[in-house]
Amino acid sequence: MNDKKSPDSSKVADSPKAKSDVPKAGDTKEIEVVDQKTPAVGVVQKKVEIEGHWAVLAQVADACKLSRATLTEAADKGAVWLQQSMGKSGDGKYKNPVRLQSFEKGISSGDLVLVNYNPGVLAAEPIAPTLVSDQVNYSIWYKPSGMLSQGTKWGDHTTITFQAEKIHQKRSFLVHRLDRAASGLMVIAHTKNAVVALADLFAKRKIDKTYRAIVHGEYKEIVPQLIELPVEDKPAHTEIISAEINSSTKAEDKKNDLPLSTLLVKIQTGRKHQIRSHLSSIGYPVAGDRLFNPDRQHDRDLQLVCVELAFDCPFTKKPLSFTLPEELSTAG
Repeated sequence: MNDKKSPDSSKVADSPKAKSDVPKAGDTKEIEVVDQKTPAVGVVQKKVEIEGHWAVLAQVADACKLSRATLTEAADKGAVWLQQSMGKSGDGKYKNPVRLQSFEKGISSGDLVLVNYNPGVLAAEPIAPTLVSDQVNYSIWYKPSGMLSQGTKWGDHTTITFQAEKIHQKRSFLVHRLDRAASGLMVIAHTKNAVVALADLFAKRKIDKTYRAIVHGEYKEIVPQLIELPVEDKPAHTEIISAEINSSTKAEDKKNDLPLSTLLVKIQTGRKHQIRSHLSSIGYPVAGDRLFNPDRQHDRDLQLVCVELAFDCPFTKKPLSFTLPEELSTAG
């Protein structure tokens, strides 16, 4: 993949997720280290206005005091953005930033190149996702725990879209998210028509999503159980459809004399951390959840997995159902 790709939906103007990781020109906020627990050593955040049409890479490298090879690698990993001028140079009118495709073309005098270089973030090794089903215009993938759904202004090389494109050799666009700590099935679009069609299915709640959550505690509630507590002041709907108590063999649980239960959960809404928040709120936090159960000493990854997706194909209109293969179904 020599040409810089468009691995997340920040490249798709009509996508509802399009601008969530787009940096702002002139952003002078204190630099944060996003997603990776690395110190902000050697970080460079620079806005460079291009002068003329000569040696763009050299201009930016000199301004940032980075080598050309380092800057090229940063661009390949999604840390360099282009904001094209909409008028005459210096009039302050620019298009929305997009990740830089190439230092060799598409850049004119007066354009802005935004560099967000963090060596700690860029050194992160990507985790490989697994292709479950190829539907031509879109595909179904298994996202492992620890893999990002979407990039940030600091890079996108560790995201599922970037890695799916690299493996599958098709342009890949984000349609929905899973928490970084969660794992399971995700739909990845390969055309802009697929992005629009699939996003519409998610928005209209026409995609049936089933998750398996292993939780702390002996679940003895009557199922199905509906939880409709708002999440971040927005309506949220989570339904527990089955439950099974299973004693833990983990030393952590023996010490706390606390069994585990396995729940199957369906959601209609897709609020941030919705399942984790809802299950914690009723006294059954997800095992391995360091965010909603911070006082516990955790010895496993988050035990939350999307195990099934079902929907009518937006192109053929045929009903489809995808179940996570057994060999991928054990989280953590």
